[in-house]
Amino acid sequence: MENGTLGMLQLAKNLGCPPHQVYNFLWAKYIPLKWQWDFHAIARQADKENGPTDIGVGGARGPGKSHGIFAQLTLDDAQRIKGLKGLFLRKTGKSASESFDDLIGSVLLGKIKYRYNPSKNILKFPNGSKIILGGFENEADIDKYVGIQYDVLAIEERNQLSGDKVMKLKGSLRTIKPNWRARTYSSFNPGNIGHADVKKTFILPYQEKRESKTRFIRATYKDNPYLKQEYIEYLESLSGQLGKAWREGNFDTFEGMYFIEWDFDKHTISPFAIPPSWKRFRAY
Repeated sequence: MENGTLGMLQLAKNLGCPPHQVYNFLWAKYIPLKWQWDFHAIARQADKENGPTDIGVGGARGPGKSHGIFAQLTLDDAQRIKGLKGLFLRKTGKSASESFDDLIGSVLLGKIKYRYNPSKNILKFPNGSKIILGGFENEADIDKYVGIQYDVLAIEERNQLSGDKVMKLKGSLRTIKPNWRARTYSSFNPGNIGHADVKKTFILPYQEKRESKTRFIRATYKDNPYLKQEYIEYLESLSGQLGKAWREGNFDTFEGMYFIEWDFDKHTISPFAIPPSWKRFRAY
């Protein structure tokens, strides 16, 4: 084997990716990026009783979030669990079927067998597993997916949905499959209606090192060596708070904020008991 392949296999082993998962990916000719291996390892931790059930990836633009989540859902989860039923949701500005064609064509390669019905937006696999491919233009479109039972839920651009809408979606997340725990995979960027909910759910527990049922895997455009130079130049040309948000995935900054100097690492400290001798001030 080439050194690059051996290094990739060693990385997967060190992160805790089981051999069967690695085999599924190689069978499909899918070679994860370094941060994607981390995500796939954590996705398998969700099988454990005390493992995470809400896993978020990215934070910035361009690292390959869609590719990684779709691969986990279709090349690993759907292959190893018979009859798995998943929902993959993404914001679409055009017809949902057209939006998914490129993703399916770039991920479901190699010897993976599947049937795709573009009129119903359903992917089916020989073991009975199926993935419903859902598109939404606004929050109202989400309601048609609420109330249907799913074993696994994947949400692209979760920051485009309010926390209330995500909570209602999760009400449909339940399973009776043996050796499987219901879970959610999410990708997101700073900004939009779900910014505060994403920050509270993923970013703060990650920054404060108190993750329990959630995990956040941070990645930026610099973690994707296959990104086109034109898109890199576009991201690096962005100025101000928008540039910081999209390039760095910084949830402490957004367009229009007043204290643009705010930095979590500089301006927060760990909680401590305030000495009785300190003066107190109260105002409103």
